[in-house]
Amino acid sequence: MLLYGGIGILVILITANILINRIIQRAADERLQHLSPQLKISYSSIKSNLFTSSLTLSNLTIAYTPDSNKHHHSVHFSEVKLSGIHLLTMLFRQTLSVNNLKLSNGEINLDRFLMNRKDTAPMQLLAQAPVKSISVNHLQLNTVQVWEDHQLLLRGNMGIDDININNLKNASTAGNFHFGDVKSRLSDINYILPNAYHALTAKQVSVDSREGLLEIDSLQLVPQYSKVDFFRQTGNQPLFVASSVAGISIYHFDIRKLFDKKLVAEKIILNHPVLNVYSEPNNPRLSSLFIDFKKMLSAIQTDSFKMRHAAIAYETTTGGRLELHGDIEMDKPDIRITDSVPDIRFKTLACALTDIHASIPDASQNLQIKQLDVDREGTLQATSLKTTPQYDKMEMGRKAGHQVDVVDATISGVTISKLDVAQCLQQKLVAEQIWIKESNYYIFRDRRLPRLSRYKPLPVAFLKSIPGHIRVGHFKVSPSTLLYEEFPKDKLQTGLLRFEKLQLSVTPFINHPTPSDPDHMELHMEGAIMGSGTIKTTISLPYNPAKDYYVNGAIDNLDVTTLNPSAENLGNFHVESGLLNHLAFQFSFNDEKASGKVVGEYHNLVLDKLKGQQKKIAPFPSFMLKHVIIPKNKDKSLPVDRRTGTIDYKFDHTRALSFYLLKSLLSGIEASFTFGFLLPK
Repeated sequence: MLLYGGIGILVILITANILINRIIQRAADERLQHLSPQLKISYSSIKSNLFTSSLTLSNLTIAYTPDSNKHHHSVHFSEVKLSGIHLLTMLFRQTLSVNNLKLSNGEINLDRFLMNRKDTAPMQLLAQAPVKSISVNHLQLNTVQVWEDHQLLLRGNMGIDDININNLKNASTAGNFHFGDVKSRLSDINYILPNAYHALTAKQVSVDSREGLLEIDSLQLVPQYSKVDFFRQTGNQPLFVASSVAGISIYHFDIRKLFDKKLVAEKIILNHPVLNVYSEPNNPRLSSLFIDFKKMLSAIQTDSFKMRHAAIAYETTTGGRLELHGDIEMDKPDIRITDSVPDIRFKTLACALTDIHASIPDASQNLQIKQLDVDREGTLQATSLKTTPQYDKMEMGRKAGHQVDVVDATISGVTISKLDVAQCLQQKLVAEQIWIKESNYYIFRDRRLPRLSRYKPLPVAFLKSIPGHIRVGHFKVSPSTLLYEEFPKDKLQTGLLRFEKLQLSVTPFINHPTPSDPDHMELHMEGAIMGSGTIKTTISLPYNPAKDYYVNGAIDNLDVTTLNPSAENLGNFHVESGLLNHLAFQFSFNDEKASGKVVGEYHNLVLDKLKGQQKKIAPFPSFMLKHVIIPKNKDKSLPVDRRTGTIDYKFDHTRALSFYLLKSLLSGIEASFTFGFLLPK
């Protein structure tokens, strides 16, 4: 009887299982077919198992067509298996609770038109679902491919734990969707940014949220057109970016923040990033590239950001170019993605850059820096700086169509102490000291070309016109050499003027002072003229435009014959002999004129006036110079008033400050002679 009873119960259970499974299958089929007229669902078979509480669909295909047009999304999986279904929870709580949901061999086809349309129908479909909420302990997607308009976006595997949607009617609201750990491995990623004419590609992306690790292999940002055709083909988009990163490692990141468009992590490392940017600087259009990035990611926050072996190049359509290589590290960066350029803030920055090259088209100059280092204490060290003209010195002026200063300089190094690097990104230069080390400067000007009559403000007014803020405690230049060469308007040869051991300092160096700052800057300068004698001067530069600048200085022990390379070709006179023992000068100047005096002392000064291109001595003018205009000696035996000249010179605002100061000094020297008005001009 027990045996027969057991067999009977087993038959009943098997029969009941078959019947109930058929009821479940029919109910599932009916629910699937009547979810929405916008959904077309098909499958080859459906199986259920009451004992294991599982449901399996083979070759499931879902097509979503929101309206009568041909645009649609579709999903296909060779197998969909739900196991550990809590039937009582579904019946009494209207919650689809599943232990495991496994989707295998899937293909997801997305329609770009529907993706860009911001369609709200998917949310409405969820609201029409036969359950109110969903709970899945583990979701596994195996061998899934995602396509958009027949173009592969990505392929790979993904696992997600503890998925909960509390209310399907509010599926899109914050706080309604929760999930636990995520582990995935995606490959062949190729995503076209909708409006920016660029594509994001990656060889592989691995995510393990339990370990807090995100790794990206071979990430690239690829323009859809070549640099030559980009602006024309894209409707005058202002930004072309070609970039690649060999590898990105992100440690202890918060994957949930990604759904808020924020990347929050403990450490981000970029290996071998290469960035090439080509832009139209005067294009008023906003960059769609930044707009699309902002839609995907609005902020990056991390404790440590590193770029290892970076190569960055920036070029403009106007000819500007910047290239650099090296390593960059930032602590506590906070990067906000805006519609134009990223807003970058950080606590400290350290970098070691090499082989920096820049082209400055407005000045037709090239800049080279062999190495630039910044440490976390804010010390910037730059070595082997060179600025060179882009064309021959004669060609520079001809291309400009007017007189220009052609600069060729070599600087051994620059050190900036206690630099606030973070404020540099806000157009603020804040530092304790800027030190320019030993340098060689060469400046050439062709006076045969027309001169631009352009207003030139005084130094403080010019500094105040700079839009950025400069706040440096001390600015200094170590002993350097300055060679100035000029081609006169009516001569066949150039004239040279050389300053050696030239050094200067400015304290403080501020362009937008506050009430607590000093009322002026103090400039000290000294050097040797043509390798002989010394010149020392101090200039007080007041911040108040109503106050005068004040100059105080002296020239000592100058062998005047050393001035012949300049005097013969620029001044049309020759110095036979002469020693300027001492020339003191004190004068003030403002926007209108310079006023002051010079007091001189010299010995054995003999000058000849030259004439013609052959620079032959003009007899009569030379006689007048030697015997009437310029006494041979003026020493301390003469009264001071006989050695004093009055400075009274009107300021020409179309001239540079150096010209103003030199002419003011020469006007005093001329006035110190009885017949100074007859001196060569």
